[in-house]
Amino acid sequence: MLFLNSRKRKGMTREEADAIINKSKTEAPLELEKGDLPAILMAAFIVFVPFLLAFGAAFGIVWWLMFRVIGG
Repeated sequence: MLFLNSRKRKGMTREEADAIINKSKTEAPLELEKGDLPAILMAAFIVFVPFLLAFGAAFGIVWWLMFRVIGG
């Protein structure tokens, strides 16, 4: 039973959740530091570019099969 952990973490009570929400309403929002925006953009590229490349490759193969191999 590798995935069944007997020391499961207890859920948050409603009072604890309300306390966190009320605390977040009084705190100032976080400001971006120098270099945060390029890091965010790089992370987005790292996540989305492989999916776009895979989708483009699959579409290109289908296109090639339809008009070059099957179409004659």
